[in-house]
Amino acid sequence: MMKGRTSNTVQSNRPTKNGRRDQKPQKKNGATRASEQERLKSLEAKEESKVSESVSLTTTQADDNTVNGSSESHPESESSEVAKKQETVNGLVKDFDDDKRADLLVEEVQEDASDNGISSGSEKEASEDEEALKQKVESLETRIEKLEDELREVAALEISLYSVVPDHSSSAHKLHTPARRVSRLYIHACKHWSQEKRATVARNTVSGLILAAKSCGNDVSRLTFWLSNIITLREITSHAFTQTSKSNGSETFTAALKKVEFWIFSRIVESVWWQVFTPHMQSPENDGKTNEKLKGDQEQGSFSISLWQNAFKAALSRLCPTRGEGHECGCLPILSKMVMEKCIARVDVAMFNAILRESEHQIPTDPVSDPILDSKVLPITAGDLSFGSGAQLKNAIGNWCRCLAEDYVEEDEKYFSLLNELSDLLMLPKDMLMDLSVREEVCPSISLPLIKRILCNFTPDEFCPDHVPGAVLEELNAESVAEQKLSGVSFPYASSPVTYVPPSSINVGDISRMSRNASVIQRKGYTSDEELDELDSPLTFVIDKVYVSLSSGHNGKVKQQDEQVGEVVENARYELLREVWSM
Repeated sequence: MMKGRTSNTVQSNRPTKNGRRDQKPQKKNGATRASEQERLKSLEAKEESKVSESVSLTTTQADDNTVNGSSESHPESESSEVAKKQETVNGLVKDFDDDKRADLLVEEVQEDASDNGISSGSEKEASEDEEALKQKVESLETRIEKLEDELREVAALEISLYSVVPDHSSSAHKLHTPARRVSRLYIHACKHWSQEKRATVARNTVSGLILAAKSCGNDVSRLTFWLSNIITLREITSHAFTQTSKSNGSETFTAALKKVEFWIFSRIVESVWWQVFTPHMQSPENDGKTNEKLKGDQEQGSFSISLWQNAFKAALSRLCPTRGEGHECGCLPILSKMVMEKCIARVDVAMFNAILRESEHQIPTDPVSDPILDSKVLPITAGDLSFGSGAQLKNAIGNWCRCLAEDYVEEDEKYFSLLNELSDLLMLPKDMLMDLSVREEVCPSISLPLIKRILCNFTPDEFCPDHVPGAVLEELNAESVAEQKLSGVSFPYASSPVTYVPPSSINVGDISRMSRNASVIQRKGYTSDEELDELDSPLTFVIDKVYVSLSSGHNGKVKQQDEQVGEVVENARYELLREVWSM
């Protein structure tokens, strides 16, 4: 009976202890660990109290059995029974202590692991946040640096190109201000900046020059202004790096500038051709004799000479208005010469084709190579091929070359090559043309089939009354058949496409000598940096000029407005440009 009750008592106490063991440990930080230990001690005391009560209850039951006088019990058996019960109680207490220590150990391990996890996670998150912040700062710094570079380049292009009035002037220093200013930024970039930044400056500079040239439209003088500046810019940058062993990418920049030069040069040639020369080929007026037919070769020759001399002067005025008025100009004089060479070469081909027409009433075939509509503009009558017409043609060419020599080139410069060859051929003894060496010397540009055509249409006159010998025609005919099979008859002659050969340093002249000293170009006083201040407050420059013309009665109001406008607002882009230009 005792054993049964004892066993039931122990079993009734086990679920409580096992229930505590099955509970999941809660994460606690170091600050609450002491209070948790106090709670465990309280639970321990309660459990011990329950065990004691169980022991007391067992003992009481044993005493009750004894009092009731159980005749079957003996003192020895009772002592043995009590000892067994005590041993059972001690085992239960020991098991409870072991379980309690195990539970405390598990909770401490879990708390330590939890604390270490939180600490480790916090450190990792802090490290990740710090790295992300560092990357963001670096990204912002890179972006700010890039934006500053762009602002600096915009400021340089603004003051060098976009704010410039492309007017011709007598001062080469003033006219080539854009070239000097752009070169300062590019030379600085080549010396101090990375290759990527140098390439960006070069690319933006070329784009800015193209944009400036596009804004000129077909205004020849403005196009010439920019072409002169681009050539000067190329000379300055080239000489700045010829003295160093490293080009720093300036070859690439020079090649790009040459392409822009060719593009602008072609536009100038086409504009001068269509604006000046083509109109002179379309039924020109003749000082009150518009409706009268020109009489006599001499009168037509004089009219033609005067007509084209005026055309040459008009072309000069288009290319450089300052020189057109008879004054000195700072633009490169070689440019007018180069443009006139291309235009006169077209005039030469046009006149040559018009003269070799079999009749003056033949219709032109090409707007560039054969555009002449009115034969009155020719120095000789179309289809009139004689010794006298050859001499008249030679006279006209001489007058034109002397006129050109006054403005463009030396007098010994050769122009009108086809017309010159035609005049020499007409005045040459015709039997000499049978000699190949003579033909190559006298008329190398005229093909043999065309020579035969000229001789077949040759007309005797008072200067050469004889016809062309038949033997000469037979000889030339036999040779021309073979040549015609190979090359065919090329008439009318085609005008050559526009080509461009950049002027040499010798032709650039003073600009070339100036550009050899890069330190002079980069000096502050030499480059008029004070104009940066004008751009900071542009209204001051404009309004100050307007106020001069105002009446004295408004001086007070003018002064007040002037003070308001005169407040200079510093622009960041100009400050960045000053930092570069001051180095």
